[in-house]
Amino acid sequence: MGRHGRNSATLCLALLAVAAPSSAFLGRGTLLEGDGDIFGIYCDEFDRGTRVWHHREITREAVRRVVVSHFKAVAPAKGTYDHRDGMTLEEAYAEYYGAESSPKPFLSAVASLVDAAAEADGGYLGADPRYHFGGERFSESQQILTGRWPRIIKAIQAGDYSAALYMLGLSLSAIQDFYSYSNWVELGNEDFNPDIGISGLSLSNVADPQDGTCKDCPAEDSGVGACPNNLLQVILDAGKLTSGYNDGDAVAGRRVEKPRGIAKCSHGGSRDKSRNTGARGGINKELPTACFSPHHQLHEKAAQQAIQASEYYLNLVRGAVGDDLFVRFLGLYPTPALVLVLDTTDSMDKELAALVHTANRLVQQHASAIYPPAEYLFVPFNDPTYGPVTRSQRPDEIYQALTALRAVGGGDEAELSMSALRLALHHAPPHAHVYLFTDASVKDPELFDTAVALAHAKNIKVTPVLTMPVDYGGISGRMLLPEEEEDIAEVTAESEAEGNTLSQEGDGRSIRNKRTASRPRPRRQLRSFSKYAELAERTGSQVIESPGDRVEETARILEESKKQAILWQDNSVTSSQRIKIPIDSLVSDFEVSVTGRLSSAVLNSPSGKLISDGSRFDLLVRNNNAGQGYAVVAFTPYLARVRIDMSQRRNDVGEWTLQFNPSDESSVVISAHTPMDIMPNFYIPDTFGNHPSLQRVAGQPSKSSDTYLDVVITGVDISNLRRVDRAYLKDSTGRELSNLDFPIKSPRRNTYLKFPARDLRAGRFTVVVTGIDGSGHPFRRESGTQWDLVDSSLGFPLGREVWGSPGDSLRIPVTITNTNADNVAPSTYFVSAYDALGSIVSLDQKRVTLGRNESVILTVTMVVAPSARPYTTNTLVVTAISNRGDTSHTQAHLSVVPKVTSHSRPVTSGFGRQSLASEMLDQDL
Repeated sequence: MGRHGRNSATLCLALLAVAAPSSAFLGRGTLLEGDGDIFGIYCDEFDRGTRVWHHREITREAVRRVVVSHFKAVAPAKGTYDHRDGMTLEEAYAEYYGAESSPKPFLSAVASLVDAAAEADGGYLGADPRYHFGGERFSESQQILTGRWPRIIKAIQAGDYSAALYMLGLSLSAIQDFYSYSNWVELGNEDFNPDIGISGLSLSNVADPQDGTCKDCPAEDSGVGACPNNLLQVILDAGKLTSGYNDGDAVAGRRVEKPRGIAKCSHGGSRDKSRNTGARGGINKELPTACFSPHHQLHEKAAQQAIQASEYYLNLVRGAVGDDLFVRFLGLYPTPALVLVLDTTDSMDKELAALVHTANRLVQQHASAIYPPAEYLFVPFNDPTYGPVTRSQRPDEIYQALTALRAVGGGDEAELSMSALRLALHHAPPHAHVYLFTDASVKDPELFDTAVALAHAKNIKVTPVLTMPVDYGGISGRMLLPEEEEDIAEVTAESEAEGNTLSQEGDGRSIRNKRTASRPRPRRQLRSFSKYAELAERTGSQVIESPGDRVEETARILEESKKQAILWQDNSVTSSQRIKIPIDSLVSDFEVSVTGRLSSAVLNSPSGKLISDGSRFDLLVRNNNAGQGYAVVAFTPYLARVRIDMSQRRNDVGEWTLQFNPSDESSVVISAHTPMDIMPNFYIPDTFGNHPSLQRVAGQPSKSSDTYLDVVITGVDISNLRRVDRAYLKDSTGRELSNLDFPIKSPRRNTYLKFPARDLRAGRFTVVVTGIDGSGHPFRRESGTQWDLVDSSLGFPLGREVWGSPGDSLRIPVTITNTNADNVAPSTYFVSAYDALGSIVSLDQKRVTLGRNESVILTVTMVVAPSARPYTTNTLVVTAISNRGDTSHTQAHLSVVPKVTSHSRPVTSGFGRQSLASEMLDQDL
């Protein structure tokens, strides 16, 4: 598709205008603490104490019921489960897995379901009545649900939990919408409809197209207000199903109007213009307020049936995949997966041997652990190959894969580390711990932003472990003196000359093997290691340097598999530091990890001053013998990591102090095993649609958007927090960027804070929350993952669910918008698209220039490999780098479906979707 000036923006806006969302039940966040009714959809007399059921609350309650049912049926690995009526999600989780376990992965999975359900309200999905049982499109809605069902189940079985959560969220949205959009409740049904979404079943007794279904509401001419009795009695007596039409309805990009001359029902509400056409009024039950829902009096009843239907559907998923997979899919399992990505070129022979020993210890630990890592994944990479993926719940299979390898090949100084990492991140479950071992620079830097986007989307932290020859004094490259540069250049030239000679001789020796046996790594390679440091920093981890003979010691970090909250994180530290760390009463143990060369590093507890009294710990002395509860996790010239067991030091709850002096660039991460953590996510108000909601930002927050930061504090239901003081943004140097005011100090599960995007300078940041715990001690939590304030936004206007058959060439529209509010001049963006499996992916434009608030639709063409197995999954990532250097990204989930041999495909195969995509992309601009 070509772009021709502002006409592209005009086309994009026109397409979005067609796609005025038309769904039932609102997504989330219509009544905010402090800001109140941000969309102006509630009546002035609305009682704020009335229970409002959004997709968020409906989905959470359905999940709670299913999870409690599982907890009652399946005994925990340790102790017993004592259920009490009225337990919340967090309380039930803590009762089953223990109060010290973090519910963050579980609550994150539930949030993904909710956000997908809310996303179904926007764009073309929100406008298409087939995705919501709207406009009497019951048969087509049922087809979409039944067509998606096998893709959900196969994605769970394949371990692509992120894709399955997204698709299941879309399905739950439609199932819930059935009850607020249709007249099921008004027909007198006291129970939910078990046929919704079930393969082989259809919805019978649906009103015919020529049947009138509603009469005028006896309300004012605007058609807004309560209208409890507008369904025709003949429809009620016959028990016929109907649903409301909406002015914004569109199918395959073509507007669907309410039939004229036939008294059909409207959806209704102040934003539905069809309420004045034909039968005036509407029948929606989305909110308990007459200003938005004509049948508001039935909101509670519709919501309860939607909860029952969602619970039923979730139990069907549970039955289809089994309890073990269901637990992992929902993030219930308390220990994260362990992922190892390993360079297997010939210079890595010592590292491979060390990791074989580490894997053997993991096998031994697995047998005795109550909750060992949820899964183990291993991805090797060489040159020019990478993979395959070894994935198992048993570490002995990883051990066998490692022992079968030999360190061979390579030849140049860089390797395909990002290709292997991209593959590993696609297969890794959310919240996994990924460790990347290599001694080589990045050969495929074009995939770096794709890898970061995949890690961000799954809340995965990536720890690169970089190894070097034993006789080399540091791998950062910053320790080299200026006069050494000429010698290094000579070494580089000599090494390359020797390498060329070896290649010509063809004696089978490795270029790298000879080079690393006697020479330092060339300086030009050292400079390229900065990408690993950036990768670690942006995913909430550290880059760890290791001498070649200390890899086994360094690899002990793989044996620490607990889910940990970040208490403090600083990167790129070059000067002496004194950090005060509040250790609150909810911390069962914490770790201090300092990387880089250090001249000193001392940790002080609140109770002591001297090393001899067991309260002052010298991190640079391995055999510290400092006192109870102190343990060394890993100790090398470039890494000091220790653990403090607070169950043995209860008198030391309070302020700890870490003082260290780096000789070179250093980093520090202080993390804790605790149920209390934070889950910050960004949301923007969708104010233009008929069904307003807060929509989650899929990538990075944008500078010009009205944005809310949703700060979810996990463990609130069991932690008895006294208050939350404030949240603030912190840049990578530790400087505070902006203070965010909490509307109330009382701890809540989630609170929406106004995010001052327009007032912030560009740059990366983390989110910090502070307060007081139930014992009166200060607490501090940091997000770990970094965000970047960007000046563009990317999106898939047809939704992030894509499917195709082996051999298909998919044309997928992507919108990019210039959101740089500070600059009236045009901005240039460099756009790229890659998938996780190395398929053929191309863009019609890789460079676009847009004026402020201008948009354009790009075309991604993706070829599904002819050899792809049906129901495998893939991830498509699109990134855009501005001329300022910030990177925005978004991603879609691809499912491979069986080839359809008939010329006429059903709606569930994606034919209608591809037709709309073609129509969008082929218009003559």
